Amino acid sequence: MAITGTTDIMTPLERVTAFMTGQPYDRIPCNPNLGDHAAQLAGYTVAQYHNSAAKMAHSHIAAYETYGHDFIGLGPGHAGVAEALGSKLGFPENGTPFVKEFALGNSTDLTSFDIPDPLKSGRFPLFLDALDRVTEKLGDEVPIGFVIGGPLSAAYSLRGAEALMKDLYLRPQFVHELLDLCVKSTLPFLNEVAKRGAGIVIVDPVSSGSLISPALFRKFSLPYLKQLISAIGEFTRPPVLHICGDTKKILGDMVDSGAGGLSLDNAIDLSEAKDQVGSQVLIIGNVNPAESMYRGTAETVRQDVKSCLKKAHDSPKGFMLALGCELPIKTPPENVHALMAAARSYGKYPYSPELFN
Repeated sequence: MAITGTTDIMTPLERVTAFMTGQPYDRIPCNPNLGDHAAQLAGYTVAQYHNSAAKMAHSHIAAYETYGHDFIGLGPGHAGVAEALGSKLGFPENGTPFVKEFALGNSTDLTSFDIPDPLKSGRFPLFLDALDRVTEKLGDEVPIGFVIGGPLSAAYSLRGAEALMKDLYLRPQFVHELLDLCVKSTLPFLNEVAKRGAGIVIVDPVSSGSLISPALFRKFSLPYLKQLISAIGEFTRPPVLHICGDTKKILGDMVDSGAGGLSLDNAIDLSEAKDQVGSQVLIIGNVNPAESMYRGTAETVRQDVKSCLKKAHDSPKGFMLALGCELPIKTPPENVHALMAAARSYGKYPYSPELFN
């Protein structure tokens, strides 16, 4: 499928494969983390997008035809496992889905929960159907990533924020049992995803340094991230790990999780991340999704891209350009076009650092 108006020489799949195997590539891979923004490009509301595999797939196909970006991201995000276990979601017409009823909101009894069936539970079948549709259309051209919540974020979507934060201090054994349930409930679904050839991205906003201390992260979140990532490695390549917010005090722990790449929030300085962990793991990030993409202009986007490239283009284990978090739904399309144009203009390989100034 030809994307008009680009100077690309390689397809996204060719580009990313070359990047990951140490071969020459035409330009830096770039992921605009489109998420729900894709719905508007196909004329759907976000609620329609989230409740129809056909509309979800059509949205991402239309988005690729529009932007020519390097990754397509599907998946239920941080609430998907909790939904499959019984939490109820709300679907605003043009807003991000939210948990409106927590399956464990008034209980600490885990005995009634069975491991969700990846082909029947919640919206798991819808996401697998959407993945099949996108893969059939674009799987030979574009890498497809599947986004799922980390254990602590899945636990939040079962329990609620206030209750879970109290549990960390008052009921630590219960939290460990809950996190173990979340890992066991995630793996069968991801096995089905891996059978379809998609890469896996773990998003874990509740593990953010903006919400819990490094000590709590190491006590509760990290052991179960390790467990999940190790198990994923038995049936596919290690996943990318994204934790929102300020993670500079746990960057080393994120590497220790076994993740194949770290997707970093724009709260992190890429120069510092490169110095701390760039010799150990692929770094991905971190154009500002709010200030540059949503509220900014094409020039704001260009300057942010150049700044990211200047700081991290020479990271020893590699650097991919992406947003620091998911793209806001109502981001002007011209700013996404500016992002991709900047990747093509300034990220040509081999890199020319003078272009970043």
